[in-house]
Amino acid sequence: MQPGSSPQEVAELEIALEQARRVPAFRALLLLCWSLIMAKCLLIQWTIITYHAPINGVAFVWVPSLSVSALISIYYARKIFHELPHMPLSGRVVSATWLACAAAFIVLILAVGFYREFSAYLLPALAAVLLGVGCFIQSATGRRTLFKLIACGWWLAALWLFAHPNIDALAWMSLFIVLLQALPATGFYLAARRAARAI
Repeated sequence: MQPGSSPQEVAELEIALEQARRVPAFRALLLLCWSLIMAKCLLIQWTIITYHAPINGVAFVWVPSLSVSALISIYYARKIFHELPHMPLSGRVVSATWLACAAAFIVLILAVGFYREFSAYLLPALAAVLLGVGCFIQSATGRRTLFKLIACGWWLAALWLFAHPNIDALAWMSLFIVLLQALPATGFYLAARRAARAI
């Protein structure tokens, strides 16, 4: 802060810093949507395989669920692209980090599909590592202690999942998503709604 800054400039800077720390309501809602859908799909897939249910999980669980999530994401993507030019550097870094994590996970899925030497049951553990990386970087830019705790939670979850590379990894991952993604996203959404009503 430069000497001689007016109280108005100080107040505007404090508001900008506070806004950088907040998670917008629509992003929190999008995170909650994806978290619950992924947790549901993983749990149903675990049930289908464990109990030998005569159901095609890909056709009747994953494709419809991910299609709905994609449509919701496309709807909210308009808001994200609208605010992108006005987003501070920290916001652009966070967005780029999560895009990179998503791209890395897609590469891992393709690698498991093409190279049969790797077990598909390692994917939950690898996803947990990437989620921990994304949350940790977001904590550094947003200065949120909570994101650091979530990152540590994902890394501990990854250790557990690496130790259990079997069908049960799907059920464990479903639980971890609810605890480490869905519950925090609910808190972010409620906080954003309260902040919006207070304005």
